[in-house]
Amino acid sequence: MNVKGLEKLRKILLKWSSGSIVYLSLIIYAFLSTVSFLSTAYFEMDYLETTYYKRDFIPLHLLVLFIFLFVLWWIEKKKGLENISSKKLCLLLLCYAALFSGIWSVVSHAVPTADQAKVADCAADFMRGEYYYFSPGKYMQIYPMQTGYVAFLEILFRVFGPFSYSVVEILNVCFICLEFYLVYKITDLVFKNRKVTNLALFLLFGCMPYLFYATFIYGEMVGAPLALASVYGAIRFMEERKLVFGAMTALCLGAAVTIKQNFLITAIAVALYLLLKGLEQKKYTCLFVIAASILCMVSFDTGVKKQYELRSGYEIGSGVSPLLHIAMGMQEGEMAEGWYNGYILGTFWDCGEDMEKSAEKAAEDIHRSLNYFVDNPAYAAEFYYKKIVSQWNNPLYECLWISHFENAHDGPLPSVVQSLYVGKLHWIFLGFANEYHWILFAGACMGLWLYRKKYTLEQLFLALIILGGFFFHIIWEAKSRYILPYFVLFIPYAALGYQQFLLYLNRIKEG
Repeated sequence: MNVKGLEKLRKILLKWSSGSIVYLSLIIYAFLSTVSFLSTAYFEMDYLETTYYKRDFIPLHLLVLFIFLFVLWWIEKKKGLENISSKKLCLLLLCYAALFSGIWSVVSHAVPTADQAKVADCAADFMRGEYYYFSPGKYMQIYPMQTGYVAFLEILFRVFGPFSYSVVEILNVCFICLEFYLVYKITDLVFKNRKVTNLALFLLFGCMPYLFYATFIYGEMVGAPLALASVYGAIRFMEERKLVFGAMTALCLGAAVTIKQNFLITAIAVALYLLLKGLEQKKYTCLFVIAASILCMVSFDTGVKKQYELRSGYEIGSGVSPLLHIAMGMQEGEMAEGWYNGYILGTFWDCGEDMEKSAEKAAEDIHRSLNYFVDNPAYAAEFYYKKIVSQWNNPLYECLWISHFENAHDGPLPSVVQSLYVGKLHWIFLGFANEYHWILFAGACMGLWLYRKKYTLEQLFLALIILGGFFFHIIWEAKSRYILPYFVLFIPYAALGYQQFLLYLNRIKEG
């Protein structure tokens, strides 16, 4: 192929890639905003994690949207969006986020339970030189992907004492603020528009479910901002070619994936962005950043596991097969379609705690489910509709459930907190979150449509991560908590959508 042919192929590939991201995202955002407009997935206050569905009151949605747009128009008329300092607004946001999440971590008196308690117990035992959880058939052999976060907790426990949950919660508050700060920085970096940036900051004030996760002792809280930092680093590296941003990308990805393997989705998105951007610029130093990122992810994970192997004397295997999670994600359960139903551990124990046999059993069950879906397409459509909606259309994203589902608290709950869990405030908060949820999805959908022919690769970066998360959680075990890190990434697109809408109103006014 000659030079002209290669150049034509390069342009086609770039155009096809950007178009695929835009129009696939547009289909998904339109679906999510429509579903959010019509209905809500929620939990009853018995905290059994069973998903219920209710129809929404459409006139209320329209009224809230009208009020929201009127307020935006009024602020725009007063030149507020362009005159407000983004840095000062961001500082106010971070103070609000730190204060709210910090107070919640104190007044909720949350006590880690279930997997949160397990990882904390593991970390405390390991610092004492006890390695029972690494013995065959025990927690860390079944779920070795937890070693990264357990190592993180062990370091904290060694410094501040075992089960120093308050320290973990303080760090969670810092990581929540870092997540919000990085959303602001990435929005400002890729759109280079103060109005869009300020709208994103305003919308972040309403993202309250994320703030309630200050009490959550689990890898997402550390991994999410680290993964987002790698996104910021990758964009800055491709713009400025500074080694520090390449190193930032690789190190943050390595840490994020080691602490929580779900952030491999972000790692893949980073690699795709770097490759496409390198193709666009005809400069391929991006390959070194990709190689460095892979090296960091492998070496960090291997290093953490190896030091535990040397200390404990146990060899750490690959754990239960991912096929078990996929198989369970194709089954019904008491909670919702594709949610946890006890299949993973049940199959593992039924197979005599044999990893290979349980993987073979999972492969058989996947094949059986696939055949049933093919033979019953209407059932398959309903199954996956409910699986998607139960995860993406729960506006609280389990933010209250996570600290109350076993009613485990180490102190008396103030009446306000009690009401938020099981009283009138609960329904008020659900109503607020539901309206915010609809406004965010509708804005993101509008932003994609109105700006569809103008997007750069940088501006599509977060959309690429959302796409990865959307399709991954169709396949994987379902849970609405898993969706929250992706939900935050809709905010820049919603801000763009409403900014474009304001421009449209101004054009109508002027002519």
